Parts: sequence; structure tokens; C-alpha cells
Amino acid sequence: MNAYLRAAVWEDADLLFEWANDSSVRKNSFSMEEIVYEEHRLWYQKLLQDEDRREYIYIRDGAPVGQARIAVSGEEAEISYSICAGQRGKGYGQEMLKMLPQQVKKDFPQVKALKGKVKTENAASQRAFLGAGYQKEYEVYTERV
Repeated sequence: MNAYLRAAVWEDADLLFEWANDSSVRKNSFSMEEIVYEEHRLWYQKLLQDEDRREYIYIRDGAPVGQARIAVSGEEAEISYSICAGQRGKGYGQEMLKMLPQQVKKDFPQVKALKGKVKTENAASQRAFLGAGYQKEYEVYTERV
């Protein structure tokens, strides 16, 4: 296996836009609305300039297959990630999540904990986090009114 994480660059904007608007990604995101291209480009430009956030592209066997984004707050970093549609179900999410702590430690030495929020119905992401060694801490319950 030849797999690694690399920092995302501006040239990744269109690829990330395509992945982010995949119907499965939208369904499992906390913000489920389709993303508008112009808004994505403005958001992505800000992300690349933000010293407390980092986007990584997961490369496996020479091809981009996923992305992980972290947002640092003090000694913690929140993770969001996705795997491209054609590569899901192969364990790549778990592989990427296993690599992420070492990469984050290199880029943000102050970070002591990585956390990922996962929707209750997103069993694949739950399995990926648990399989990568992350521990489930709590669940949140909501009543819509």
C-alpha cells in the first residue's frame, strides 16, 4: 500500500467541490444543503488562509481518494472527512483516520486530541472512527420543535 496525506492546495478546489456535493456526503453532513460553486471557492480560499484549519488530501496508490479537514481550537482539533464515491467501502476512511494524528501532530504540535462528530445514522463513519482507534465519548439527543 502506498498511501499518504498531503496538504490541499488551491488547485484542489474543484475536486473538493465535486466530492462535497456528492449526495451521500450531503446526506451525512451536518449542513445538508447543496453547495454553490462560488460560495465554495470563497470558503475554500478562506480555509487555505486560516492558520487554525487544514485540509488534507488522502492519496492512495497515486490517486486522490478522500479528504480530511481539521479545525484547531486550543489543544483539540475537530475532524470532518469524506471518501470519494467510487472508493467507499474499502476501508480507506479508517486508514486515513489512522494517519491523521501523526500528520496533525507534525502540523499542530499543541493538539492533544482529535474529535469527529458523526450523525447517528452514519454507521460507516462510526465504524471508521472506532476501527481507527478513536473512542466514542457521548451521544447527543435532540427534539425538533
